[in-house]
Amino acid sequence: MKRNVVIAIIFLLVSFTVSACAPVAPIDSDTSTPEFFNDIGKTLSELKNEHPEGEFIVSLDGFPDSATACFGEQGAEYVYFFFGGQSGDFEKAMNECEDQLKCAGFITTANILFTDMEDDISFQDFFSLIGVDDYEYFGKDTPTAEGWLRFMYSGMEVMVNTNEAVAGGGWDITGAERVKSNAPVSIVDPEILNTNQDLAEAVMFD
Repeated sequence: MKRNVVIAIIFLLVSFTVSACAPVAPIDSDTSTPEFFNDIGKTLSELKNEHPEGEFIVSLDGFPDSATACFGEQGAEYVYFFFGGQSGDFEKAMNECEDQLKCAGFITTANILFTDMEDDISFQDFFSLIGVDDYEYFGKDTPTAEGWLRFMYSGMEVMVNTNEAVAGGGWDITGAERVKSNAPVSIVDPEILNTNQDLAEAVMFD
């Protein structure tokens, strides 16, 4: 009896060890998932080594009511996103916490994130294309985010700006239920973002 219990315990320990060492599954096995998704979870210092041409960027796209601390190349199809906010010394936090901050997601456009999207399309066609059933559309009752979409995709939170860009800056809230192929988009792992936010806020307001 004791021998059987010992064998069972050893089997469980081996199972846990194998599980712990198994590689993390990719976010989405769909071949249309952009390759840069593989960089989620990499530290800022790792990304700096891999992309020496990259630089610190404060992006005003991707979120309706806050700027975002990013890393990448100006004008690139996407930049790595780490944390956001409305104030504070973003660059200081990025420099002092580069070994701890992890890539939480990306700021990009709809057609780069959803590679099967070719043209501007209706909400119905857009969500059918990406296989999403539930979404939230912010209306006039949420003025800071009016015209934005929010939904979950591959376990990550996505924000899409459906408004029309105005020459000279700003947005014209059209109210049209269409997603432009070049619409600003963010996709973020909420857990990594929350950890990054705590790290950054402990530094950028000193």
